[in-house]
Amino acid sequence: MQATPKGLSDEKAGRMMEALRAGQTLRKFGVKALRLEAYFETHPEYAVEAGPLIEKNAKAAQFRKGSNRNKTHCKFGHPFAVYQRLNFDKGSVIRKCNMCHFLRYKEGGAVKPAVLIKVKAALERGATISSLTAAGRPTRLLAHHAFKRARRENPEIDMLAAKVIEGSRSRALHTRWTRVRNETRREQNNDYYVIRAMLPASFPDKDDVVNSIFEDLLTGALHRDDVRARVNSYVAAHNKLFPPKYAKFGDSALLSLDEAVFEDGGGRRGDNVTHSLWA
Repeated sequence: MQATPKGLSDEKAGRMMEALRAGQTLRKFGVKALRLEAYFETHPEYAVEAGPLIEKNAKAAQFRKGSNRNKTHCKFGHPFAVYQRLNFDKGSVIRKCNMCHFLRYKEGGAVKPAVLIKVKAALERGATISSLTAAGRPTRLLAHHAFKRARRENPEIDMLAAKVIEGSRSRALHTRWTRVRNETRREQNNDYYVIRAMLPASFPDKDDVVNSIFEDLLTGALHRDDVRARVNSYVAAHNKLFPPKYAKFGDSALLSLDEAVFEDGGGRRGDNVTHSLWA
């Protein structure tokens, strides 16, 4: 034996009748066919009026679907051929206008006064704008387009937001130049070891030659691409200025000023040099 479905309440049936008389369908009420039929059996006078209205309104709804399908522009005059977007809503395909969506987003949504108070307090604490508007953050209070509308309509919030933006810009510039300086230092360090590796392995004064090369690079006297070809000339210039231990000066060997004068004494050659030596 089939169970009798639970009947509709008279209050809901009354609301359904008002909607039917206004030309609407019963779709928004979510009433099942068995439940409606059960109510019709117990309320035949209701069925006499509601039945024809249900059929009439269903036909009118189908006609409206066909007429909407044939529309070429939205209600604001934007052509569907350019801005149409199809969305699924409760099992039905609905056409929407992307231009209308863009204009609504550009205008921004209204912000409740309670939310404005929270936004103001957060800006005064120095909170970033992204922390207030970025989706997925626990500190989010409103959407970005709504925040822009709040700035347009509230001068105090606009002033606070401008201060936060200026502070963020300063921090961003500082971070950017710090990264540039660090990158430059890394490149210089890399250049230092690359140039040092170009010098002969037995050459004792590598740092002096590398410093000379860097000075010419900074002043523009030497091009970066010419370093490898000219590194030997820098070594030769350094040896000429600071001759090695066995270099010849005329017919005599150059002696170190740090060399001891006598093997059994503590005196060095430099101790006997006077200023007249360089006169």
